[in-house]
Amino acid sequence: MAGWREVTAEFAGMALLLLLVVSAIVAGFAPGSPLVDTVPNEDLRRLLTGVLTATAAAGIIYSPLGRISGGHLNPAVTTAFWVLGKMTSGSALKYSAAQVAGAITGALAALQVWDGAAASVRVGATVPRLGGAATALVAEAVMTFLLLTLILTFVDRPRLMPYTAAAASSLVAVLVFTEAPVSGTSLNPARSIGPALVGATWTGLWVYLVAPTLGALTAALLHRRLWGTVACAKLMHDQAYPCHFLNCAYTSPDDRIQRPVRTRSAAPSPIPRGIGRWRPGARHHRSRREHRR
Repeated sequence: MAGWREVTAEFAGMALLLLLVVSAIVAGFAPGSPLVDTVPNEDLRRLLTGVLTATAAAGIIYSPLGRISGGHLNPAVTTAFWVLGKMTSGSALKYSAAQVAGAITGALAALQVWDGAAASVRVGATVPRLGGAATALVAEAVMTFLLLTLILTFVDRPRLMPYTAAAASSLVAVLVFTEAPVSGTSLNPARSIGPALVGATWTGLWVYLVAPTLGALTAALLHRRLWGTVACAKLMHDQAYPCHFLNCAYTSPDDRIQRPVRTRSAAPSPIPRGIGRWRPGARHHRSRREHRR
């Protein structure tokens, strides 16, 4: 379960990510930026922004910060792992709060560093664009579904797990390039809350709270139906950093953290049946008869 060390690492990772994301947006779109003068083509600058943003996220996930906390950096990602039984409700809430606080801190830091240039791009706030709020809602939900499906697929397979951050970041770079004109490509409630609060830009904020959550829930529920659970909630599992998530399949059975036993209620556990029998590389699909029980 998440302790102060993991929550602090998640907070710091999110703050650093927002600072770097806003810095990339300032470099690519703030009036007077050398890059704007050098590269007049907006599509090319958007591509560069997506690559810089994705590289920053991957770097943080692979860094000690990400290896300690798991590198979620996104309440939608945390929600998916909570649904799959890898986090207690308390740990998920702590992570989500740390992510939001980190995003606000990172946006404030970017405003201090870039001042008027950051203000000119609304501190990187995401707002619905082409097609309005309805189109942005669909786009954000679909994009987050794709992102979470990729993450869960890679995390669940030992050979792919080390490349989770690289694959997810590559997808984000593509999505920033293709979908930013529609929604700004948030995929992350915390990433939108921080700039909205610091830059006082509230237009369509509800889209970025609802859509990524819906996309993540859909991906997690589909994965649970097909596979039962997921190996671990870390995007980069490193044996040098103890895993604090529940029943990590990459940790030896004797060292795995189990969900606390309920003593006051006979309510069934949300962990899918068969979670304790999961092993990396093995299919853990449950039959339809098991689903009905």
